[in-house]
Amino acid sequence: MTSLLLPRQQQLNRLFHIMVVFAVLGPTLGVPGPGFKVTFFRVTFFLLVAGLIVRWVNKHSMQSFHMYHIRWHIAFFAFWTLYAAVSLTWAGHLGYGVRYTVFLVTMLLLTLSFPFFVKHGRNMEQTSRILFWVFFVLVVFGLIESLTFWHLPSSRYYMNPNAPNPTSFFKNQNDFATSITLGLPFVVTALYMLPMRRKTRWLIYSTGIIALCCLLMTGSRSNSGFALPLAGMAWMVLIPFTVERRKLTRKNLLKGVGLLVLAVLVVNLLTSTLLSQQARDKLGTTLGVIQDLQGSWQLPEQDPAAGEESPASGDQSINIRKALIINGLLHLHRSHYLGVGAGNIEYYMAGDPGVGGKTNMHNWWVEILVNFGVLIFTLYMFLYFWLLVRLWKLADRKNAAVLPPVIRWGATACLISLIGYFFGGMSPSTAIHFTPMWVVYGFALTVVAVGTRQLKKGTNHDPA
Repeated sequence: MTSLLLPRQQQLNRLFHIMVVFAVLGPTLGVPGPGFKVTFFRVTFFLLVAGLIVRWVNKHSMQSFHMYHIRWHIAFFAFWTLYAAVSLTWAGHLGYGVRYTVFLVTMLLLTLSFPFFVKHGRNMEQTSRILFWVFFVLVVFGLIESLTFWHLPSSRYYMNPNAPNPTSFFKNQNDFATSITLGLPFVVTALYMLPMRRKTRWLIYSTGIIALCCLLMTGSRSNSGFALPLAGMAWMVLIPFTVERRKLTRKNLLKGVGLLVLAVLVVNLLTSTLLSQQARDKLGTTLGVIQDLQGSWQLPEQDPAAGEESPASGDQSINIRKALIINGLLHLHRSHYLGVGAGNIEYYMAGDPGVGGKTNMHNWWVEILVNFGVLIFTLYMFLYFWLLVRLWKLADRKNAAVLPPVIRWGATACLISLIGYFFGGMSPSTAIHFTPMWVVYGFALTVVAVGTRQLKKGTNHDPA
C-alpha cells in the first residue's frame, strides 16, 4: 500500500520536464506577492524536490550511480554551497547573502537535475524536443513583440508602446539576447547532425532565422557583436572534426553554404524592416565598445579626465561596466581574496564611484570572483574548461561508430554554446538566477555523463 503512495518515476520525470519549461519561462509565469513572486518554476521545483525526498526516505536510495562520471562537478557544487554558507559569517549584509545562497542552491540543483533524470540517449532526445519548443516559443513571441510593441508584464518595457526592443519572456533585452546565443548552436548543429524529416528540418531552420532576427533587434552588442561571432568561429572550426567524412561531400558543403547565404539574406530583409533606429544606432557602435575598453581603466576620482571623455560606444554603459569591475576587484582585495560573501557585492558596490547607481557586476565571471574569492573562481573555471575538453572528445567524429548522433550533437552544441558564453556572460546584470545558462550547463553535464558511460561500453546501443 505504501508503494502506491510513492511518487512514480514517470510522474517525477514529467514534473522534471514541466519544471524545465517553467525554468526558462519562469520570470513571467507566476503569481506576484508582496515583495516576492511565486513563479511556477519555484512551485514545480519544490514539488520535485519534495517528491525525491519522499522516495529517498522510503526507498533509502537515489539511484544516482549513473552520474559517476561527473562526480567532480557534483563535489565542487557541494563545496561551493558550503563555502557560500560559511561566507555569510563575514558578509556585510546577511539578507543579501541568504537570498543569493538560496538562488545558488536552487540553480545548482536545477543543473544537476538534468544528469539525474536524463539517463540515456532516448531521454536526451525527449528533453531536447521539449527545450526546442520552449526556444521556439521564446523567439516567435519575440518576433511578435517586435511587430506589435506589446510586452509582457515581466518586461521592463511593459505598458511602453514606444519601446521597440523585444524582451520575450525576460525582464530585459540583454537576457533575451543571451538566451538566443545560448540556444542557437543547438538549432544550427541539429540541421546536419541529427536525422529528421524534411518538414522538421525546415521548421528548425526557420526558427534559427527568427532567432537571429530577434537577436539583432535586441540591440545587444555583447551578444550580437562578440558572443555570436565567437560561437560562429567555434562552429566553423568544429565542422571538420565533428562531421563524418562521408557527409563532407562537395554537394553537402554547397548545400550548407547555400542555406547559410539564404539565411543571411532573409535576416537582412526582415531586419531592414523591423530593426528600430535605436537598435541600429546601438549595434553601429559595437566597434566603439573596443575603443572604450582600450581607454582609461581608472575611476573618475583617480583620473577626472577619464569621466569627461566622450564614449566611442555612444553611451556610458562600457565605462560603467569598467567601473564595476575596478570597484569589484578593490572589494575583493579588501576581503583578502576570500570574496566579499555570497551576493554581497551589491551591498558594497552601492555608492561606489563611476557605477551610475548599478550594484550588480554585469559580468558573470567577475561576479563569481568578487563574491566567492579566488579559490571558488579558480575551481569553477578549471571545471568549466575541463567540461569543454570532455565535450570536444565526445563530439569528435572518431566516436561516430560508438556514440549515437544525439550525444555527439549535444556535445558539439554545448561546446559551441559554452564557448560563446564567455562573452554572453558579460551581458546580463547577474547570472545567479539566469536559468538558460544553468540549463545549458546541466545539459552539458548530461551529455558528458551519458556519453562517457556509453563510450566506455564501446557500443552504439542505448541501454534501457
